Formats: sequence, C-alpha cells, structure tokens
Amino acid sequence: MTATSTPPSTSTPYADLKAPTTVRRLLTQPTTGPLIALLLACVFFATSTDQFLTGGNFSLIVQQVMVVGTLAIGQTLIILTAGIDLSCGAVMAFGSIVIAKMAAEGSLPPLAAIALGLVVCAGFGMLNGALVQKVPLP
Repeated sequence: MTATSTPPSTSTPYADLKAPTTVRRLLTQPTTGPLIALLLACVFFATSTDQFLTGGNFSLIVQQVMVVGTLAIGQTLIILTAGIDLSCGAVMAFGSIVIAKMAAEGSLPPLAAIALGLVVCAGFGMLNGALVQKVPLP
C-alpha cells in the first residue's frame, strides 16, 4: 500500500491580505491626512457659500499664503542645516512695519520703502547670523 502525501503549502491563505496595496500605501503616507482635511474643507466651503470658488477668493488666498510660504521656504533651509530660528517671524513683521510706515507716511515712494524694508531685514539677518557664529546660541 502506497501513501501519497501532498507537500506542505508554503503560502498562507491570508498572504494576499497583508500585501501592500496602493490604497494602503497611500493611507500610510504622512501627507495624506492634511490633504484629505484640505479637500474636505474645500468641499464644505464650496457648498456652503457661492463666493468660495471665485477668482477673487483664490487671489486673496494666494496673497495670504505668499508671506507664510516665503517664510516656510527660508525656515526649511534652516532646519535642513540642523538649526532652528524662531526670529524669522519677528524679522518679517518688523520689515513689514518699516515698509508700511515709510510708504504710508509718504516719506518714500513704495519701491524705495520696499527696498528699505529688505535692507533692514537683511541687516537683522546678518546680525542673527553673526550672533549664532560668535556667541554660543542654539
């Protein structure tokens, strides 16, 4: 009498469930949550008001994001070099005040006020850089 045995299976019946799928990989990305929240907010505001999907509103959003986005680019470079600089916001605010005061009081034309504000911000940036190099600041 001959007994035939079947070889043991090397795969488990649940192997297909553990394989990473495109949806699973997408949901495990750290950027997926904020993107979904942004899309949900856009859908909510688009359905709750008629003014959200207009050109004027998009222009206003871009104007508001421009300042923070510019600071974020600069802060990214600082963080990539293993540093942190909390004075970026203060320097930006001071530069904006200088520009507004010089342009609003009429003592300088707008382009000259912008140039002066950039020079003031660059001066504070050089002062910050010198302090970080010479004084043991974090």
